[in-house]
Amino acid sequence: MHKKTQLLFAVILILAVSACSKPATQAPTQAPSRTLPLPTDTPIPTAKLTLAPTATATNLPTLTQTPTFTVTPFPGFGARFKFYQAWTKNEKTYFYFMNAQVDQTIYATVDDLEGNQYALICLPDEQYPDDIRCYSDTLFKGKVDYKVTFYSDPERRYAFFENIFTTSLNTNYMDYDNCEKEYRIYDGKCYSAITCYGENGEVVYTFDNIPYDGNFEGYSLPCP
Repeated sequence: MHKKTQLLFAVILILAVSACSKPATQAPTQAPSRTLPLPTDTPIPTAKLTLAPTATATNLPTLTQTPTFTVTPFPGFGARFKFYQAWTKNEKTYFYFMNAQVDQTIYATVDDLEGNQYALICLPDEQYPDDIRCYSDTLFKGKVDYKVTFYSDPERRYAFFENIFTTSLNTNYMDYDNCEKEYRIYDGKCYSAITCYGENGEVVYTFDNIPYDGNFEGYSLPCP
């Protein structure tokens, strides 16, 4: 009985002490933090620049001024104008005319009367300005008569004089050994008289443009 009383008293004492003791302070637990998603780069809408249509410059047709040529015969191309001679040299063909009385470049075509044409450029002679020396970069020969047409423009559209001239381009008299040649100066111009003979003494070539009624000034070297 005595042991039961002691045991009961002990239990009561333990309960009393437990009731009076302060509750143990519980360490605060850290509240779980919200895991926020990392911010992502949200593309900002970009403004599209629309280029305004630009005015396209339209090229207006330009007025091309075409040079005009006065189709008027030159003063010298009259009664005193005459053909002097034609020759070939250094792969070129030359025509020489007297008393043309021009102070500028003129142009011409040569027709061999068989369908072949050649272009000539005519310049005033430096030594005798009243005359013109025409040349072609084409070597042609073998014919006697040639029709020469003169033009006032390089395109050879405006013809102002035309005539057929008898030349010596059909024969190269320098190929003959037996030739009699004479060169004279009349009024400052060189003229020639040439006669060539064959093996039997026959005349194979002759040319004479000396104006025997002119003002003879002496003899000269071979004409150009």
